[in-house]
Amino acid sequence: MKNIILLFVLCLFSLNLPATHHYPSVEKILASDNEPDGIVFELLSWDENTWTWAAPLLKEYRKRLLAKFPDIDIAVVSHGGEQFQLTREEAANQPMAMQTLQTLSDEGVSLHVCGTHSSWKDVSEDSYIDIVDVSPSGPAQINDYIKLGYTKIVLSKPHK
Repeated sequence: MKNIILLFVLCLFSLNLPATHHYPSVEKILASDNEPDGIVFELLSWDENTWTWAAPLLKEYRKRLLAKFPDIDIAVVSHGGEQFQLTREEAANQPMAMQTLQTLSDEGVSLHVCGTHSSWKDVSEDSYIDIVDVSPSGPAQINDYIKLGYTKIVLSKPHK
């Protein structure tokens, strides 16, 4: 029954989300002279090793954004299966990625996961590594950032 409910909710989310190509890219933001109030990267992936590609990508994007906009705030909201790779138990499977995320956190990047998704999997807040903030809802957290003037960018695995 839980799986049916999860599938239903995920289908509802997908109906309400515009296609990824509608979101501005980092390149488009860098080409503009208008500094956004902040950037919120949305990550929704079920790749088994999401953070091995996402963490270096976030590091590179942050570096490039800061070079043009030195005061820009950056946040990451993870609310797919990849968020469970940030639990203490799973984080050891991607040590280099976790070190990169730790560095980003130390440099002021906020990292959130979805508490609702966690509750569906019976994963408690204290199961996550210390740099993770468990938000009540990943999509609501993203919307809160957007209301603050942040620009949302959907982070996707690069094609080789």
